[in-house]
Amino acid sequence: MAATRDPITAAEAVRRFPELAILLDLRDHDWRFHLLQENDDLVAVAATNSTDSHTDAVFVFDRHHVLANRLVGDGVVWMKDGTDLTEVVTDLLALPAPGEPGAPNLVIRSSTLWIP
Repeated sequence: MAATRDPITAAEAVRRFPELAILLDLRDHDWRFHLLQENDDLVAVAATNSTDSHTDAVFVFDRHHVLANRLVGDGVVWMKDGTDLTEVVTDLLALPAPGEPGAPNLVIRSSTLWIP
């Protein structure tokens, strides 16, 4: 039987893993957090922020694998896969809003060849 652990405080989590501070900042700005599971195993923590024009999302798979993207009506227009949580989230947050100069607007198409 697996031992259960008491939850730790946010301050203790940041003390142990300073890179988590940026996730607390997202939480403080009303981002929603989701636990992504497969067969009852936690595979990632996702954070999302949706507006009328787009959704920004961050997926944390482990300490060294983070993915962020921006979705608009037609699909993903920006994506970054990296190893540094702070860098990936900072780059996402620096994107101009859709319709503003410099905002990504071309949908990224999958490069995988689909064979029926």
